[in-house]
Amino acid sequence: MKKTILLVFLALGLMAMNTTSVTKTSNKTVVVAEKFDIKIKNDTNDEVRVINAGSGGSYSLTKNATTTIKMEEGDKLHYYEKGKKGSLILVASKEMHGKVQLLSKI
Repeated sequence: MKKTILLVFLALGLMAMNTTSVTKTSNKTVVVAEKFDIKIKNDTNDEVRVINAGSGGSYSLTKNATTTIKMEEGDKLHYYEKGKKGSLILVASKEMHGKVQLLSKI
């Protein structure tokens, strides 16, 4: 008798687990920002270090060389002086994509 009651409860429990699955749908929108190639030519006489405040990446701009930095709209590029963020160089925009920016002009 005890085995029968136990089997009935076990069967009811298994049936309840199988029939009470709830499906939840989510309408989340994931926004992925488009990255742009910002080209900066260091036309100054010195090597310069910069930091992308958006991604946190730092770069060396060798003199008389062009460096490509991937940035998102609105990212800020600063001079990187003694391990700290220095003055602002530029704010990235999609109009800059693929165009060479002269460091002495920005």
